[in-house]
Amino acid sequence: MIVSDINVELNHLKNETSGQKRGFKTNLRNYFTEYSSNTGFHGMKYLGEQNRTIIEKIWWLIALLASLYCCITLIISTYHKWETSPVIVSFATKETPIWQIPFPAVTICPEIKSVPKLFNYTDFLNKKLDGKTLSPQDELHLSYISSLCSYHPELRFQINDFVDDDIFDFFEKVAPKFFENIFECYYMGISYNCSEIFAPIITDEGLCYSFNLLNREDILSDNVQHYKNFHSLLINKTEWSLEYGYDKAADQDTYPKRALHAGALFDFELKIRTLDEELDFTCGSSIQGYKIQIHHPAMIPRVKQQHFRIPLDQAVIAAMMPTIMSTSEAIKSYQPERRQCFFPSERSLKYFKIYTQQNCQIECKTNFTMKMCGCVDFYMPREKNTKICGATKKNCMLEAEDYLLSEGIVNSIRHYKGLPLENDEYHQTVEKCNCMPECNAMTYIIENSQSEWDWVRKYQFDRNSVTLNKSTTHVSYLQVFFKGNQFITSERNELYGPTDFLANFGGLLGLFTGFTMLSLIEILYYLTLRLVCNIKLFGGKYWSGRSQ
Repeated sequence: MIVSDINVELNHLKNETSGQKRGFKTNLRNYFTEYSSNTGFHGMKYLGEQNRTIIEKIWWLIALLASLYCCITLIISTYHKWETSPVIVSFATKETPIWQIPFPAVTICPEIKSVPKLFNYTDFLNKKLDGKTLSPQDELHLSYISSLCSYHPELRFQINDFVDDDIFDFFEKVAPKFFENIFECYYMGISYNCSEIFAPIITDEGLCYSFNLLNREDILSDNVQHYKNFHSLLINKTEWSLEYGYDKAADQDTYPKRALHAGALFDFELKIRTLDEELDFTCGSSIQGYKIQIHHPAMIPRVKQQHFRIPLDQAVIAAMMPTIMSTSEAIKSYQPERRQCFFPSERSLKYFKIYTQQNCQIECKTNFTMKMCGCVDFYMPREKNTKICGATKKNCMLEAEDYLLSEGIVNSIRHYKGLPLENDEYHQTVEKCNCMPECNAMTYIIENSQSEWDWVRKYQFDRNSVTLNKSTTHVSYLQVFFKGNQFITSERNELYGPTDFLANFGGLLGLFTGFTMLSLIEILYYLTLRLVCNIKLFGGKYWSGRSQ
């Protein structure tokens, strides 16, 4: 009797549990049917209809899934484009007058590195190649000049691996007297004393001279070791920066100098003479004359990398058109890797106060050469205790330069082939460079023309000209000017901002599914507030809102 009662009770509990399960399924079905019949989500109402065949529901389920697949695929593609290409380069809507930018810096490097009567490079080189013994002093001086001339890998110097500041003294001592040879310097039609507007500077071409270059205190960090008064100008602090341009309160006669007008009448020009007795066809190329680099005033020149020439007895005209790349405020909030450029405030350099891509590359090369060779080349920025590489370290410096130039190509090839990337200490040093372009960049497009210059006839009747011996002298002429009074800048702008991406995202959802912001609110409403209110109105058993 007791067992029978227990079985009856168990059957009652089982039936009650089954009833509860059926009640939940019915509530869920009714609740989904009510949602699908009211929602604006396309296709959902056909899935919720209770009196339709399973084939119809499968048809709409496939259609809905296919639509969602296309929608999600296009959204992912849009997101990828927004993430990887957020910036577009476009032209500015109005032209910029040239007086808003500085006249470029003009750096001149003589092809003559050593005047033969001061140090006959050809004579000492031939003795060295013939195996003759040189005095320790001649050996050292030959190694100094060899760092500027064509590389002879067969030369073996009996000197220390490192040199001191005497190398700069020697460069200055044996170089042609630039300020004695240059004359008739004009800017904007006004005559200037050439020695007052040019400053000596050490570059990768040795001793050079720059016009309109920012003072070393404005470009180089305070920890950089300087040589004498090189790259030093007696001017007040500059009123121009690469990022912001000229100060609005800057006077017309400011520094760096700016061009007030375009055309050959408002140019920068000079004449420079070269004596036959100074010519040396062994050091460097056999082309005699001068190398010229035109660059913006905040950039340390690298003449060996980019230049044009002024040959002897030639007139060279350089007509310029500036190109400026600016960056809008809208993409300042982007990470540098996304916009592919640095603002000066985002990237600090050890040796430079001003970030430019070229300054960064010089610093990268300096750090890598120091890492690989234990010293730096003579023209590289350095601290007081940093050693200068001698001629015996030339091979090491060439290997360091070759590694830097080929590193990106080698890693790209290894990545394409699926090989592991290099991860040694040298590679890690290069990885830290990350020399992306500056967000506000300035360059000058140069159009050159040159012709033979019969300067003899010009000066033979000019009573006020300098005395020139036509049989032993060569004279070259340089003229630099802007082509136009206005130019059009380029600007990095936002291609896909957050608002654009949201609009595309919503547009794709609306096109394929009819989904809107209210659709999302509707889903949240059915999952939260409506359930609570149904339970309060109809009880927990009928939470779908309908009687069973």
